[in-house]
Amino acid sequence: MAIANRVKRLFHADVNAVLDIIEEPEAILKQAIREMQEALDLKRARLARDRKHLSSLKASESHLKEQLAKVQKDLKLCLKEGSEELSRKTVGRKLAFEKQLAVVEKRISTGEKLSEQQSREIDLQQDQLESIVEKAKLFVPTAEEDSAFSVAESILSTAEHRAGYPGTGGMQVSEEEIELEWIRIRDSLNKGGAS
Repeated sequence: MAIANRVKRLFHADVNAVLDIIEEPEAILKQAIREMQEALDLKRARLARDRKHLSSLKASESHLKEQLAKVQKDLKLCLKEGSEELSRKTVGRKLAFEKQLAVVEKRISTGEKLSEQQSREIDLQQDQLESIVEKAKLFVPTAEEDSAFSVAESILSTAEHRAGYPGTGGMQVSEEEIELEWIRIRDSLNKGGAS
């Protein structure tokens, strides 16, 4: 039985090795980068939807606070007039608004925490994707016009333009940046040498 399992594993290993040779690694890399970008786009869309829901919850919170303030004024007026029956009904409305407000505030707190966590995850995955693209530069020949690297860079620059996320677009250094950094270095050397 053990020999049969070993032969089976060897056969699977050989089949996988043949498939690896047959498949284009560049095509696999392109597809992986596209899938990662699509996953990031979905997460960004979900985050935008959650933030929109969070803003509507905050609007509800503001409305409930206004209603609660109005009910508290009404309660003072009822107590001043001495109407016990109307005061009881107003106290009931006050308690109902306070309960609703507590639920909305809890949902806002949970939503803000979730939004922050999702935002951090998106930033981390964006960094990972950019790192993969950088590594693709090293392993995939870029002489071809349709190389995995050029596709990945175009995907990232398109996503960056759409989402407004800084990153790969700012990797190139301009002459002005070089000149400014050179001036800073000279200035720090002159300050260091003068003291």
